[in-house]
Amino acid sequence: MAGNGGGGGRTREDGARADRGDVRLDSPVLAGALAALSALGTGLAITVVPALIAQLSSSHGSLGVLGAILLALDALVLGHGGSLLLQAGSVTGSIAVMPFGLTIVLLVVVALAARRAVRRLRPISADGALRARALRDGGMCLGALVVVYTAGLGVLAAIARSTLVHAVVPSAVVSGALVSVVGGLAGALLALRRRGGGGVPEVRILSLLPAPYGSVARAVLLALAGLAASAALVCTAMIAIRFGAVASLHESLHAGFWGSVVLLLLQLALFPLIAVWVLVVILGGSVTLGAGSVISLAGAETTVMPALPLLGIVPDPGTAPWWTRLLIVLPVVAIALGAIRLCRDLVGEGADADSSESALRERVVALVAYAVALLLLVLLVAGLATGGIGDGSLEALGPRIGSLLLPLLGIVVLPTAAVAAVCLTPALPWARAQWAGLRGRVEAAESRENGSTDRSEDERARDQDDDASVRTPSDPPSS
Repeated sequence: MAGNGGGGGRTREDGARADRGDVRLDSPVLAGALAALSALGTGLAITVVPALIAQLSSSHGSLGVLGAILLALDALVLGHGGSLLLQAGSVTGSIAVMPFGLTIVLLVVVALAARRAVRRLRPISADGALRARALRDGGMCLGALVVVYTAGLGVLAAIARSTLVHAVVPSAVVSGALVSVVGGLAGALLALRRRGGGGVPEVRILSLLPAPYGSVARAVLLALAGLAASAALVCTAMIAIRFGAVASLHESLHAGFWGSVVLLLLQLALFPLIAVWVLVVILGGSVTLGAGSVISLAGAETTVMPALPLLGIVPDPGTAPWWTRLLIVLPVVAIALGAIRLCRDLVGEGADADSSESALRERVVALVAYAVALLLLVLLVAGLATGGIGDGSLEALGPRIGSLLLPLLGIVVLPTAAVAAVCLTPALPWARAQWAGLRGRVEAAESRENGSTDRSEDERARDQDDDASVRTPSDPPSS
């Protein structure tokens, strides 16, 4: 009885400490492993269910249920950025095309699983500070997540083998490790974010970065969001303009109802990839869709392309109209908006600076970091958007990085420098002072003119009153 009473007392004490956030609830390794298995199972379901629906609804399908599952495993490997190897058939060689839509979904799944796992460890205590050993527990949790997720994807890639195609296991392992690391870090950072209240300060992710890099990160995210919105807008407009070509390609596949649903999901998975290709084009670069094909703002030269309905947006061969070159304004505006946000943050931070020299050095470092980060991230995304299908005419697909370097450098550097010259130099205050002075002079001239007009009217009124006062009733009226 005494022992049970003592145990109950310790349980109540541990529960009270857990409510205060002083102890963790789970083992970090176990939490990370369970999060990895949950994320991997969710990703597997996302690819297997559409494949089974397409197979069961197809009247002339020859893959079977097992073949559909193997095809889904291949799609899962491609979604992580791995590659497949075709051994027989009309197309042989390697398939390395990353469906960015599926990749984004997998990253979100891993990030949400990592956030739940880290939150269960209670890294933040009740007073708003990091719990003791919180960083060690978080590192162990993320390490277990990466190891289990990578090993699980490697096992699935080894299983996905058939007579025609099989996944390349080393590429699946490397790509799975990258996805788990990026998604796990994002989820861990989201777990540290909390709202303020009750005397506990608010914690934001970008606020954890030292100045001025927090402002640089906000500006870079704003510019990237603008670039993504510009590419999506242009891609959607092309779908609307060339909807007839897209619909004809879709009808030529004879997919049926459920096949059309699966095909729509495939288009959604590939839409971000096509949007990246469109972004490269409006940035001034060029994209290839196989041997002998080049697409740029100047025009298009196309040959044989994959039978994908979304590729119906590719313009017909020939020279593009002159107004298509104006599309370069969209990324320029997006980068300029990010630079404006950065300059405003720097002006606010520079108001508390101890010396003008340190403020100037901080501003220069922030602007250079903004431009370099944009250049590297855009080139990284464009590099990930390259790939190929087989060893034939479709061996090279995606952006030509060499054609993108010089236009991208100009589009990033020139707007950033122009915004900095306007916002961080006396040019803007001088222009405002000149405008205020001009407005003051105009208003003063208008007031003098109005004043002189009023005085002349008053003088004429006084003269008429004087004439009326000296005129007698017998005097004839004046003409």
